[in-house]
Amino acid sequence: MGKTSWGVLGLLFACLAQGAPTLTVATDLWPPFRILQPDGELQGLDVEILQRLQKESGILLQIRRMPWGRALKQMESGQVDLMIGLAHTAERAAFIDYLQPAYYQCWPAFYGKPATVAGIRQYRDLAGMEVGYVLKSAYFEPFDSDPALNKHGVPTEDQLLRMVQRGHLPLMIGTDCQVDYALRQGDGKPLGKADYRPDSPVTLYLGMSKRSPHQAQKSALSTALQRLVESGDIKQMASHYQP
Repeated sequence: MGKTSWGVLGLLFACLAQGAPTLTVATDLWPPFRILQPDGELQGLDVEILQRLQKESGILLQIRRMPWGRALKQMESGQVDLMIGLAHTAERAAFIDYLQPAYYQCWPAFYGKPATVAGIRQYRDLAGMEVGYVLKSAYFEPFDSDPALNKHGVPTEDQLLRMVQRGHLPLMIGTDCQVDYALRQGDGKPLGKADYRPDSPVTLYLGMSKRSPHQAQKSALSTALQRLVESGDIKQMASHYQP
């Protein structure tokens, strides 16, 4: 979970000595929230938040990287305890407890070559367009459940972005936090952003599996998360990843 420091090791040993439980957090890459470093470590806003939650609550949090769809399946079965960076859907709420409060907010947006996105000024302009999206992701309604749209699902944001940059897809939907960050890195052809903006934000949560054997730790994690949100600490951490 990022580079290990003696402070983190001290906390780890203290928690182990007190018999603190270890909860597994399933996640995948999603810069700037989860960024893979050259040494194989994960860094990013979500990783910083998990580190602070561990420190504040005394609960050990172990990151396990896996595809997003598999992570949701393992949350449903209780094979993992937590996911971070979750948007709320009614389907997910059947097997996930969303810890309050939400900790961040992004906005869905459409990206493509400038000539393509210039024609996207309202939702109905998506009709007849092939729109790429990430499988098992939640963006906004009616997009998520609209059977009339020509939607093309791929496993990861990175794959989706590259397909649009290379012209294999004309248009994609993404969250501005992630796509704008990726485009600022200058890796690949620049894309335009449609003027059309859905009214509904993508609000991000930490969620616990309803089948987790560690339900007793939910209150402590929620309390620690609330402190980080209300103190402005998460907002301060996020500023490091913004232009």
